[in-house]
Amino acid sequence: MDRESRVLRYREKRKTRKFEKTIRYASRKTYAEARHRVKGRFARLSDVEHETTTSQVFCASAPSEGSYGIVPSF
Repeated sequence: MDRESRVLRYREKRKTRKFEKTIRYASRKTYAEARHRVKGRFARLSDVEHETTTSQVFCASAPSEGSYGIVPSF
């Protein structure tokens, strides 16, 4: 194969490229949708429970509006 034929083949194949998102494995998609997430990332169930208790601590200890409080550190 000479250079001209290779370049021509490349240009023809370039026309048929697809940049859309394709799902190759439906089972992987359903598993990913069912998994627990924290801020968009996959997490263990124990991490999810820890995140909810942490948010409850912040809500319970939140000072009234207009005053400043101490931010708890974990």
